[in-house]
Amino acid sequence: MRIRFVELDPLVVAIAVTVALFGLLAGLGVWAVGAGLVTLGASAGSRQATAWVERRFALPPLGSAERELVARSLASSAVMKRLRQTAPVGPISDRCREMETQARAALPTIRLLALQASRVRALAAGIPLAGLEGERARIASLIAADPEERLRIELESSLRSTEAQLRTGQRLRTLTDELTARTRALTASVEAVAVGLAELQALSSSDPAAQPQVAMASLSREIEALRGGLEEAQTFGRRAAAIHLLEA
Repeated sequence: MRIRFVELDPLVVAIAVTVALFGLLAGLGVWAVGAGLVTLGASAGSRQATAWVERRFALPPLGSAERELVARSLASSAVMKRLRQTAPVGPISDRCREMETQARAALPTIRLLALQASRVRALAAGIPLAGLEGERARIASLIAADPEERLRIELESSLRSTEAQLRTGQRLRTLTDELTARTRALTASVEAVAVGLAELQALSSSDPAAQPQVAMASLSREIEALRGGLEEAQTFGRRAAAIHLLEA
């Protein structure tokens, strides 16, 4: 079983000890020790809560393509929220609200995929493919020169290591492209839903009794595409999470 320890600030430990000592000197006995332990526990809990919040709301780096996709999805979400709040009462208003709820449910997945894409991209950037390609060619030329056996064994071992790094770098770059493409597709679907909701609201505002079947069917298709994209995103997310363990 793996035991995880929480790192405590020495200052917090000193404060907890001071609280306990002052309590003992004041004759509080067990209550003084309890106060010190509560101080330590509050510090540990605060650190864990802060770490959870940072993980829960982490975003890709500013200026990155992934951050832009998250911003676009959030902008579309704001549009859909505004449309929902101002939607007139009519035969299609309930359906529009249901679709808006489904579309907004994609936002956490978009943020997570974008964050994973940026992290995998950073890992891939740490593997110098061009340099490794040159190293592989150099080692291969040395092996081709038919060196003595002991040197050949060392060269072949180096060649295997170099090729393994190349394969890893290529896989990371491929996964980055897949994650970014999936994030972009989901973002585009959310934007399409926002546009479709705006069209429906425009139609229902001009005629509350209207039945815009074509627009509704188009919006339903976008919702289905978004739902399918979210299902596929689960696979990409698990692969990226496994790769991300390499950072540890």
